[in-house]
Amino acid sequence: MASKPQSHLRWGRALVAAVAVEIVLVVITAALFATMADPTQTLDLAIPPAALILFIPAGYWTARGTSAPVLNGLVAGLWGIALYVVLTLIAQGAVADFDFESSVRPAYLLAHGLKVVGGVIGGWLVARKVSG
Repeated sequence: MASKPQSHLRWGRALVAAVAVEIVLVVITAALFATMADPTQTLDLAIPPAALILFIPAGYWTARGTSAPVLNGLVAGLWGIALYVVLTLIAQGAVADFDFESSVRPAYLLAHGLKVVGGVIGGWLVARKVSG
């Protein structure tokens, strides 16, 4: 017997999913910085699609078993943006030569939008599976 979908937002699950994705994105960024003299162009090309692709399963996992799967996927993407902002503020205060301008490049702003899009797609996939 299938269980009844939960009607509330899964803030905690969405946060866990977003933290996992942000860790992967930080690892990708760190690896590129460690292996390239100037990874800026590569990061600008790699991070936006990576954010989209990684937030689809994050949104899916967050949305499973809820009555509002798309909204839950959206929350996962929004948590991803919030975490990036927090990490940027921490870095700005903790790293002496931190370049704030590099954290708000157009490619990174695009990546934030794609985090939300990926989360929503994940939620939509759950909704589609439930209704189908």
